[in-house]
Amino acid sequence: MARVLVGLPALVGDIAKYKDRFDLVELRPVDTSVPKERTLRAYRKAVPPAFVFSVVMPRIVGELGTGPDVDAAIEQCLAVATAVEARCLVVATPPSVRPTSANKKRIEALLARVRRDGVVTCWEPSGLWERDEIVESARALDVVPVLDAARESLGGGPIAYTRLRGLGQGVVIGAKTVERIAERLAGRREAFVVVEGADPAHRLRAALASAMLGVRPKVRAAVSLKGPPIASLVAEDEEQ
Repeated sequence: MARVLVGLPALVGDIAKYKDRFDLVELRPVDTSVPKERTLRAYRKAVPPAFVFSVVMPRIVGELGTGPDVDAAIEQCLAVATAVEARCLVVATPPSVRPTSANKKRIEALLARVRRDGVVTCWEPSGLWERDEIVESARALDVVPVLDAARESLGGGPIAYTRLRGLGQGVVIGAKTVERIAERLAGRREAFVVVEGADPAHRLRAALASAMLGVRPKVRAAVSLKGPPIASLVAEDEEQ
């Protein structure tokens, strides 16, 4: 069964409390404030060995430009990744990076530059890229594509990285949606799941744990994902 790790796109609150609710957190150097190296190393010591830190490269890097500012941003991200012993490194390209041959070559060069032994390298395109082209390109680049498992099937391979983009605060998620996500994560060695909103992520974490075991989560009437975490979901599925 896949080792499913669920977390947020940013650290919320104290790491000592966060680790009790989640298994993963994304850090975003340059684009957001990140603690100094000493604090980052303390983060690593404060969490269990299985807890995952994922470092997301900033927009200036994803735009595929060159120059000293880009070099400095890459260096800072890799230093953060080293300090927290990051398991994943995500290169996100913005909509301005279109699926052209020239851009594919630039993406390949960037990924080769940031790739590190023992770190899962992921690529998250946005904009005009079609799902099949993303999966095919990721396979050719030997990286993990970042897709939304609630909306689309994932690429093959032992590792999956998914960002559930529609699960903000106050949403209602259907039991069938949870089952669909679980099916798309099944058979992996590791699955990294990033969700917007602490309450939705915490609830999804519990629901996925049941669904991955083949146990259908208990279904009640529609339940908002606000308030204290509970395992119940909604009876009707809503396509994301």
